[in-house]
Amino acid sequence: MDKWALIESYYKQYGPIYQRIKSFDQFIDEKIPEIIQEYSEIECNNNVLIKLSNVEITRPEINEADRSARVRLTPMEARQRNMTYAGSIYLDIELFRKNVKIDEKRVYVGDIPIIVKSKYCNLHGLSNQDLIDFGEDPMDFGGYFVVNGSEKSLITQEVLALDRILLGETDLGVIKAQVISVKGAFKGKVKIERNTEGLLYVTFPSSPRKLALVELINALGIEKENKIIELFSDEKIIRNEILLNLDKIECTSNQEALDKIGKAVAPSQTQTYRLRRAQEVIDSFLLPHIGQDKKDRTAKAYYLITMATKIIEKAYNLRPDADKDHYSNKRLELSGKLMENLFRYSFKHFINDLKFQIDRTISRHRKLNITTVIRPNAITDRINFAVSTGTWIGQITGVCAFLDRVNYVAPLTNMRKVKSTLDSQRELYEARDVHGTHWGRLCPIETPDGPNCGLSKNLSLMARVTTDVSNEVVLKNIDVEEINI
Repeated sequence: MDKWALIESYYKQYGPIYQRIKSFDQFIDEKIPEIIQEYSEIECNNNVLIKLSNVEITRPEINEADRSARVRLTPMEARQRNMTYAGSIYLDIELFRKNVKIDEKRVYVGDIPIIVKSKYCNLHGLSNQDLIDFGEDPMDFGGYFVVNGSEKSLITQEVLALDRILLGETDLGVIKAQVISVKGAFKGKVKIERNTEGLLYVTFPSSPRKLALVELINALGIEKENKIIELFSDEKIIRNEILLNLDKIECTSNQEALDKIGKAVAPSQTQTYRLRRAQEVIDSFLLPHIGQDKKDRTAKAYYLITMATKIIEKAYNLRPDADKDHYSNKRLELSGKLMENLFRYSFKHFINDLKFQIDRTISRHRKLNITTVIRPNAITDRINFAVSTGTWIGQITGVCAFLDRVNYVAPLTNMRKVKSTLDSQRELYEARDVHGTHWGRLCPIETPDGPNCGLSKNLSLMARVTTDVSNEVVLKNIDVEEINI
């Protein structure tokens, strides 16, 4: 059977860089509005409140020196004139002081580079003849930026899966389960450990160094011993372990458990403040991907119990260690996710700069209005610097590189490259090896010699990476409106 007909049909439908463009489109359509929504209300000093809404990204356009605006900027013109092929970001901003609206305006807040052939590119949907008229190659797949006249391609990053429980065991016999929980810009590691005596302890960001699992479950609102036991499996081994923990660490009331956390996070404070601070820490930093409201505490307790159950099963060899090299425990950050991280960082800096400009304007006794406190360069400069240098959030380098145009295949290979975030100077033998789960996903041969061997890989010929799906879509597909605990 000739399989090339199938491959040709697949490439006609999707193309070799389909996932890159779809990921970027999702970033523009869904992720930017979500980030704006996170900062929709900004409280500043001097009783000033800023409200942001109705974000809009325009297609790339150019403003000439004679102030005659041209509606369309093409990638070819951006290359020839050493310009950045970028769209403009507009927001509706309302300015309040002492609960009185003093200004309202739709303003330009910055630029964002647009991927060629994406939904917001001026070449999107054009015929081959139209592309030729604009000086473009109709065989060009797109999928890259044009920054200061240079073509730049984002390298897909291979990272450990977030919001996923991973089991492991230390050399001292301590068994642990950890999950990297992410909500917006916050990323924190929640870890449960079982020591050699069988006691379970939890650590999470801003928490006491080690908090007994039973005490944390009490703080989450489940106080009675029999209720805690019911939440675990009926298996004799698991029931015995939980009874051991309950025997060594007695259950306390919800207030007492919260107060113990409060004494660690807010020492030398009044009890009322300690309790409030402990509740804030639990809601904000303990498993934030589940939720950050009071109503989510029960769901967090169930999640911790699931982690503890897996640890106990591992202790009695009923469950193996998590294989971090298994591709179910990996995720690929495409162009959209990389730009989302960069935009969130840049927009947060824009918000801080906005607060600073407002404080400075008020301290100088000048009239407060939106035009004078907005500095669009706060977003534009940071995004352009990262795309130009390839230095991303978290000091990760090599994320963005010049597009290789040696031949027709070179840019396609470049844009289907997958790079691990692990340190190339370390041996990491297992991480560099070909894993069984690479079958059909990654090419076992296409990898460089030297330090990056096994860490820099390429997607297989017909491998396609899916993008994020919202919870609402999943619930709709399984015909469930809401999950109640």
